[in-house]
Amino acid sequence: MNLLFFVGMLTFLSSVSSFKGLRGTDYTSDALNDQITSLPGLTTKLEFNQFSGYLNLPSTEKQIHYWFVESETAPAEDPLVFWTNGGPGCSGLIGFMTEQGPFRPDKDGNVQLNPWRWNTIANMVFLEQPVGVGFSYSDNSADYKIGDSQAAEDNLQTILMFLKRFPQLAKSPLFITSESYGGHYMPTLASQIVDYNKKNGGVLNFKGFAVGNPYTDYYSGVGAEMETYWGKQLLPKPSWDKYVASGCLEANSQFNNTACSSYIVEFMNKVGNLNPYALDYPVCISSQQAWTTEMMRTLIAKNTNDLGVFSSVFKAVEEYVPCEDNYASDYLNNNAVKAAIHVRTDIVWAECSRTVKYEYVDKMLPMEHYYKDLLNSSSDKNLRILVYSGDDDSVCGTVGTQKWIWDLGFKVKSNKYWDVWEIDGQTAGYITQFNTPFSDAARLTFMTVHFAGHEVPTYKPKEAFYLFKAFLSNDYSFR
Repeated sequence: MNLLFFVGMLTFLSSVSSFKGLRGTDYTSDALNDQITSLPGLTTKLEFNQFSGYLNLPSTEKQIHYWFVESETAPAEDPLVFWTNGGPGCSGLIGFMTEQGPFRPDKDGNVQLNPWRWNTIANMVFLEQPVGVGFSYSDNSADYKIGDSQAAEDNLQTILMFLKRFPQLAKSPLFITSESYGGHYMPTLASQIVDYNKKNGGVLNFKGFAVGNPYTDYYSGVGAEMETYWGKQLLPKPSWDKYVASGCLEANSQFNNTACSSYIVEFMNKVGNLNPYALDYPVCISSQQAWTTEMMRTLIAKNTNDLGVFSSVFKAVEEYVPCEDNYASDYLNNNAVKAAIHVRTDIVWAECSRTVKYEYVDKMLPMEHYYKDLLNSSSDKNLRILVYSGDDDSVCGTVGTQKWIWDLGFKVKSNKYWDVWEIDGQTAGYITQFNTPFSDAARLTFMTVHFAGHEVPTYKPKEAFYLFKAFLSNDYSFR
């Protein structure tokens, strides 16, 4: 045997055997195969381990891509949090690359550490689900037709397969998180997890779920979008007065009232080239973006002292990168990156899938009953839910979320009714907690994040981090 080869093999085997798991034991061989050893465009030394690969769902051809980053604090003790984006059919790597994940891409094909990454305090698993989203795939074309129930079942199986690959985390406090169409994904998945625990003796240490700007009730969504436009002073008063007089603020009126439909078309045309997901932020138009960014920098540089509290608002706009989604797409479609994260190089990654055929009926279903059932059930008395809402979003606007969350019928805690919550002495938003059965602890919390768009961590990363920290600890004192 070649001596150099022999020495090299000894070095390799030594490194594998010394690579210890989260609780001091070796990682499984499947986990080691998924370990990411380097990433193109990343020069920073990482203080955490990361893994990426496929989880084959039992008795199917479904291959779900995951990207797991360990907690930087205490991975053996910290919570295990699963994240997926909405859509339906949008990739969890959107969250990974442009929201609360460890990295943020730039226009030059590099990635930098995100200072407000959530894996500083939690083990984070980013999922590309359902099958057909991102790098996830199946060789069975029938698998691309899916709805809420099947998606929840597949997500539960994905969690179980992940824990099989990383058994060190099987007893960790388990949370599930999402945004947007996650308003469907999360309550249906939570319900399945609770049922699974009933049948299997509570094997999953499930603690609850958080969902941002949730798409919950289709019929309140459009109305809320129009109300957000009006609240932002984007519409003329005479037209708005006619809209209100026609009964268009009543439930479902937008869909059975011809006049209301015509007003909605008129309003959408009047709003112009604004981003409906973040009304006060620039859109990805290079020339416009360049001008806006330069204007903001000049304004901030010259007038910070005069702006006072408003300086933080302008700073948020300046720091926002309108074309970051494009940078993420370019990065993830680099074949060297694909090889590094162990995914198929022949798959073209996209933010949202065009191959997933999601059940239209499911998109129309309201989700409120899941919240009631989960919070009124005696089978899991400690389960908690956080609903948060960036108030600069019109698509899944705060107005609509307030409507359905108050309609759940839970009484508001007297000491937590629309309280201001602050970060660095500035108003970050408002918080309301509700009295729910079985426990005096916070089990249903609603928070707004001021001046945040649809993807809250993208626009207000620091505030989102502290919100997430509060949710994990169930301590909303913000001390």
